[in-house]
Amino acid sequence: MRRINEKGLTLVELLITLTIMGIIAMAAMPLLSTCLEAHSQGDARSGLYQEGVMAMERMTSGVRRCTFLLIPNAPNTIRDILAFSGTVNDDDDYYFNDTLFPRIDEDFKNDMDNNSYAGIANIDDDGDGHIDEGGKSEDDDEDGGLNEEILDGIDDDGDGNVDEDLFKDANQDGKSGIEGMDDNGDGQVDNGASLSDDDEDGENDEDTLNPLIYSFDSGTNTLTESIPYTGEATDLSTRVTLFQVTYEAPDATHGPRVQIALTLTGDDGESVQFVEYAYPRNTLQKTGKRVS
Repeated sequence: MRRINEKGLTLVELLITLTIMGIIAMAAMPLLSTCLEAHSQGDARSGLYQEGVMAMERMTSGVRRCTFLLIPNAPNTIRDILAFSGTVNDDDDYYFNDTLFPRIDEDFKNDMDNNSYAGIANIDDDGDGHIDEGGKSEDDDEDGGLNEEILDGIDDDGDGNVDEDLFKDANQDGKSGIEGMDDNGDGQVDNGASLSDDDEDGENDEDTLNPLIYSFDSGTNTLTESIPYTGEATDLSTRVTLFQVTYEAPDATHGPRVQIALTLTGDDGESVQFVEYAYPRNTLQKTGKRVS
């Protein structure tokens, strides 16, 4: 019954309306479920992508800034490990007295990373299946030779690497710093503590090479960033299914470089892949920061 001038739905109309809405809702459920699933997958893929971008940025930017590229190298060009010198300014000194231009790895010992092992401790530097072989801590590239390189940008020992195993007098000129030059700009020439004072600051061997390592454990799908001899280690990802670093020697078209390939795979089996070249711009300049 309906009162005069009163508007509304009858019980029959209400039942029909609810039935129609129910039919529409039932039809929309699969579409809604698909949309929610797609959104969830999109979030997971986006997270995976961001994780990979972060890892690649840490590695490529580190290679660009490093003063020494350690692994991979000419004896074994394809590895699942990347190692280079970190930008650690041990003695807190700078070119031009400008904090934008730190002096990195400029005055080290015969054992460049000062670890008492051939090469990097507990690492197969040359990829020959043996760790810390060579017998002497001064053998920084594990090739059996001791301090066979001169800091001159030339492959002195003909092994495909440049300046990888230096003497404590890095340029071997028998003088502090560079012979005949005022290295530190104090108005005096060759006035350091001894021939092993490569920066003429009056101290010997105070800024050693500090390796930074990125290693891959295929058993746990983990890519780890670590600093040897300190115990510091950070897992960058636990979803890595491929990590490969390839060293390419300089030729007529490009300088020395590494290609970094990284694949991350999510729980749904979907993968994101990254491949990028990185050029170690400072390996000849040895300033810790590219000037131009």
